[in-house]
Amino acid sequence: METKLAECFEPLVEALQKHGVLHSPSELHGVMCGLLSTGYGQHDADILAVLAAHVEVEKWNPDATQLWLQVRDLAQEAYTGEGLSFYLLLPEDTEELGVRVAALGQWCEGFLVGFGTGTAGTKESQLSSALQEAIRDIAAISQVGLPEENSEEEEDMFAQVVEHARMAALMVFTDLALSARKESTSQEKPTHH
Repeated sequence: METKLAECFEPLVEALQKHGVLHSPSELHGVMCGLLSTGYGQHDADILAVLAAHVEVEKWNPDATQLWLQVRDLAQEAYTGEGLSFYLLLPEDTEELGVRVAALGQWCEGFLVGFGTGTAGTKESQLSSALQEAIRDIAAISQVGLPEENSEEEEDMFAQVVEHARMAALMVFTDLALSARKESTSQEKPTHH
C-alpha cells in the first residue's frame, strides 16, 4: 500500500504544477485524510470540490481528477483495511530531511483543514477526550521546526514523529468515521417482505 501511494507523489507534483498550484501533494493528502476520517469524502464530486476549493482551482483536469480519486481510494482502503496499512503521502526518503519535515507539517495542517471541514458545527466538547488529544497532537506536529542537521538521530526522530501522526490519524478515523458507520447501520430499519 505504501508503495502504491508513494508512486503517486511525483505525478501529483506535476498535476499541481499544471494547475499553477503551489501547495504540496502532502498537504492535499492531509486534507483528504482529515475529511475521510470524519466519514465524508467518499463521493467523487465532494472530495474533488473540497481539494479544489482548498487550492483555489475551479476544476481539476482529467489527469489530476484520476490521480486524486486513486489516492482517495488508497486512503479509504488503508483506513478500513486489515492491519495498519495507512500511510502519509510524503516525499521519498532520498529527499533532504528538511523537505520531508516541511511536508509532514503540511500534511498535518491539511489534515486539520479536512477534519475541520468534516466536523463543521461540532463542538469540541462533543468529541471524546482521546479524539481531542489526537487532534492536539496533529496540530502540534503541524508546527514542527526544520532540523538543523541531517543526522541519524534527526532521521530517527522524524520517523517517530511520522509514526505518531499516522497513529493519531488512524485513531481519529476509528473514533469518528467507524462509529458514524455503526450508528447509521444500527438506525436503518429492517425491511419486511
